[in-house]
Amino acid sequence: MLIAVDAAPASDGWGFVGRVLVGEHEAYRTLRAYPTPGEALSAAKILVADVFGSFLAGQEWHTAEEDVRRGLAPTDADAAAVEEDDAGMRPVEQD
Repeated sequence: MLIAVDAAPASDGWGFVGRVLVGEHEAYRTLRAYPTPGEALSAAKILVADVFGSFLAGQEWHTAEEDVRRGLAPTDADAAAVEEDDAGMRPVEQD
């Protein structure tokens, strides 16, 4: 499946809209019209990125929650080990 983002003339002739296509199917058209195709394309890309970001963050939280339930979450000993590692990696001060 191919997801593409592009710009097209607005149906009312007042500027350009961003489009999201899934294969050959137009899945979404921005509600706002923009003065240039570049602005419409940029707005559509940001919209798609934000949606994917939200989905990915939700999935990661879901996975982390499952780890906690199964007892796979980081322990206090893990946190202490990270702090020890961090203590050995301080920036070198230069004169």
